[in-house]
Amino acid sequence: MRSFLCIVLGLAILSLNVVNGKAVADPASPRIKVSTFMDFPPFIVDTEPDGGIISAIVKESFAAAGVEIETPLIPWRRAHRAVQRGEYLASYSWAYSAQRAENFHLSTPIFAISNQIITTYSDITDWQQLKKPRPDGTLPILCVPIGWKISPEIAELIDDKVLQQISPGHPRFCLDLMRANRTNLLYLPQMTASYHIAALKAEDSDPGVRPWPDLYTLNIPSGKATNQHVIFTRSAQGLAYKEKFDAGFDALLQSGRYGEILAEHLDRYSRIDRETVYRDQKNAGILP
Repeated sequence: MRSFLCIVLGLAILSLNVVNGKAVADPASPRIKVSTFMDFPPFIVDTEPDGGIISAIVKESFAAAGVEIETPLIPWRRAHRAVQRGEYLASYSWAYSAQRAENFHLSTPIFAISNQIITTYSDITDWQQLKKPRPDGTLPILCVPIGWKISPEIAELIDDKVLQQISPGHPRFCLDLMRANRTNLLYLPQMTASYHIAALKAEDSDPGVRPWPDLYTLNIPSGKATNQHVIFTRSAQGLAYKEKFDAGFDALLQSGRYGEILAEHLDRYSRIDRETVYRDQKNAGILP
C-alpha cells in the first residue's frame, strides 16, 4: 500500500511539473545540495547532455518530487565523507555495499552498470581462462582505475597472484598503458571504455604512429552487480528526502519518462552498448 501511495503521489507531482517533456521542480520548493563528481562518463560527465544519463535521472526524479537541487561538483572521496558528516544532504551515484547501507539512507536502485574486462588477448574468450598461466609465462597486468570496485571473481585472481593489479588515477591512463602494450587487461564498463577511446582517438594528431590494438570484451558473473544509488545522510531529514526522491523516481518509471531518458542519451552509441544498458536495467529489476 505504501509503495502504491508513493507511486500515485509521484505521478500526481510529475503531471503538474513538466516542461518540454521533462520534470521540473516547483520554484517555491526548498533547494537542497546534492553533490556529484563529473568523472564517470558517459553516465555522469559534463560533456554529455544533462550531465549524462544518471545525472538526468537524478535531477528529474527530484524535480518530479517537487524538490529543487543544486549539484556542487567535488572529488568523489570528499563527497562520500561530506554526506556522512552531514555537510551535504545527498550525493550520486554510488554502488551498493553493505557498509554504505549502514552509513547512509540509500535510494531505490536508479541505474545498473555492468563492468567488463577489456583485453588485447585475442585467444581469451571467457574470463575463467585468466586462471591459467599465459603460454609465454608472463603475468597478465590488470588495470583498474583507483576507486573502482572489483568483482569477487577477479579479486580472487589478484589475491592468488594470477593477475597483477595496477591502479592509476584515471581510466584514460589505463587506456594509454594498453595502447603502449604495458597492460593487457582493463576493468571498466564497456560504455566508459568506448567513451574514453573515442575521446583519445579524437585528440590523436597522428594515429598511424601509435595504432590502437584490437580490443575484446569479457563478461564476468558479478559484473552486473553494480546497482547505483543516491546516498542520503543518515538523519530524519535525509530519510524524508530519500522517500521523496524514491516517489519521484517511481513517477519517472510509471510515466515512461525513464525509458525516454535512456533513449535520448543512448541514440548515438552502438547497438551493443544500447543493448547492454537495457539488459542491465532489466536484470536489476528497474525495467520490466
